[in-house]
Amino acid sequence: MAANFTDRVLATAPLMMLVERLRRVQGYQITKEYADGFGGAIFELIHSISFSSWGENITIHFSIYNNTQTLVEIKSECTLPTQVVDWGKNKKNVTAIMSYLLNGIMVSRI
Repeated sequence: MAANFTDRVLATAPLMMLVERLRRVQGYQITKEYADGFGGAIFELIHSISFSSWGENITIHFSIYNNTQTLVEIKSECTLPTQVVDWGKNKKNVTAIMSYLLNGIMVSRI
């Protein structure tokens, strides 16, 4: 199993606001966007190969928690399935995307 990192938070923001922000993210390529069947949305992104990694696959799941809050779960996993050490690249991806998405939004840890 490839090295990975996951984080989830509860954001005080409507789901569609977060979806629109994610569609404008820089430095990552959105490869898929689809509904989860329960009113939420799932995005699949990639971060390309660099000097420090073989690339990462990133999955972001937005789910409606209540009228004013959205559950945000982000998982970054090395593209190479046999890679067991990521030198912190997956955590860096998750942290960067969370920071971008949740800038100015009240967040609770779950």
